[in-house]
Amino acid sequence: MADTICASQGPHNPRLRQDLLDKQQVAASRCTGTTDDNHGQLAVGAQGGAQLIIDAAQAHWHVDLMGRDERDVHIRAIPHKGKPGRAFNGNFAHDLETFQAYNNTGHGLYLQPSIGGTLKDEVTLCTSLFWEYDDRPRSEQVELWQSTVGLQPTFQIDTQGKSIHNYLVLDTPIDPEPWTLLMERLQLAAPGCDKNVKGANRMMRMAGSHYINRNGESQGQVQIINADGPRYSAEELDAVLPSLPVPSQPKPKKFPPNGGNYNKDRLPDIAAALDLIPRRKGGHGTYGDYRNILWGLVDACAEAGYSDQVAIDLMEAHSPSKQCDWNVAQVARSGGEQITARTFWWHCQQHGWRGHE
Repeated sequence: MADTICASQGPHNPRLRQDLLDKQQVAASRCTGTTDDNHGQLAVGAQGGAQLIIDAAQAHWHVDLMGRDERDVHIRAIPHKGKPGRAFNGNFAHDLETFQAYNNTGHGLYLQPSIGGTLKDEVTLCTSLFWEYDDRPRSEQVELWQSTVGLQPTFQIDTQGKSIHNYLVLDTPIDPEPWTLLMERLQLAAPGCDKNVKGANRMMRMAGSHYINRNGESQGQVQIINADGPRYSAEELDAVLPSLPVPSQPKPKKFPPNGGNYNKDRLPDIAAALDLIPRRKGGHGTYGDYRNILWGLVDACAEAGYSDQVAIDLMEAHSPSKQCDWNVAQVARSGGEQITARTFWWHCQQHGWRGHE
């Protein structure tokens, strides 16, 4: 007999509009389904012409658990993979009632945990890390975090499909750049998880909606479970999650380089030029520039006969990782073979450096 997954009861949410409550007949039950993949007896169903009802209390609780303002949460109705039809975008506070109709026409309902626009470059802050599996029974997934990630999820979502969605909610939202690195490290800590579940603009299945299968039938209502976990600081996650593998280093460049005019006495010049560039500020959309500056700095140090660690130390002194919302060592070693010292010197010249031509 399959294990029963029980939802922790959510608090009454005074923000729910009474007309929506009346129309949707909201009832947020503590225990609504099983982890068994064959639970057709639980289906409310588009089958038989029955009307699917969104559990609005669960949907609002989902938003609250992520620390989001419902007026600024994007939602999306998406047809089942491989089925015809278009997706619809909306706003949680304004369009939840409308999206109930989409659920009835065979669309799955999703919401965006991150803050900002629906495009990747439009995301400004990230509120949560998340992961899921689709290769094992849901009953096994509920406690799998104990033997893998080692961090208790803030809450979990029983999708009624293949997966349990696990959330680690941040106590303070962070910029997309450090969030992306933490997500990569989280996936290392959860071997076998779905590696496609990433991206700052990722949409995640919305609690309270119905999971619609390939046949257009409801497999049950998506439910919040185990909503008693802590929130985490980015520093806590950084201290616990495994480090990303260091990419293989390119072959050392010959010194002096062709046409170069560097020597080992140029390190003071490199440091002085770097000091002219303003300190990095997270969340200002400058990550691409500072990444290229760092990669160019690595090349400038290499041409002067120094290792990449020297470049990392210089940038840590200039824009420290913990204070400037990035990981200097990780960024320095994550690529950049196509970026040369010319890029570094060009940025320095834009800020007044005239000692190197």
